[in-house]
Amino acid sequence: MQRRLLTAILAALALVALSVPALAKGGAVTKFDSLPTDWHAGQTYALGYMIKMDGVEPYKADSTAILANSLDGKTALAFPGVADATAGHYTAQVSFPAVGTYSWKVTQGSFFAAFDLGTISVLPAIAGNGSAAGPAAPATDPLGQALPFAGIAAALFIGFALGRAPAVRRRLATLTPRATRA
Repeated sequence: MQRRLLTAILAALALVALSVPALAKGGAVTKFDSLPTDWHAGQTYALGYMIKMDGVEPYKADSTAILANSLDGKTALAFPGVADATAGHYTAQVSFPAVGTYSWKVTQGSFFAAFDLGTISVLPAIAGNGSAAGPAAPATDPLGQALPFAGIAAALFIGFALGRAPAVRRRLATLTPRATRA
């Protein structure tokens, strides 16, 4: 009975450990070509981005947009993404009307949840502002940095659990009730 219980517990733990990378990869991920280092009110930025299913395969969304909301709740903005020749690649013309902090996200079609981008701070308008892409910084990949560590942790956990199984069995064998000794 104890052996079955131990086997069931180890199997359940192994399944949970193996599911962590699978859960982390589910859904779609938006990756920007580049992002401005500074955002200025009234300036229009052409933001190119790729939607990738499971973070790998380009995904052609039925509709996509960049949505932004001021933290005070007074401003809600939507910038539709326009598809180009590359599958899963879109461009949106983004312009923030006023100085402030905005939360923003990208809708990834009707099948996937919106991809949260956190917050950005918009600075005052610059003299002679207009339509410009502005200086760009490389896009970041928030999920791509965490996935290797999750996989390594899962592998170490499984290896430890399987390596300890014989020791646990021996210990359980010593704890089982024995016939009374003379």
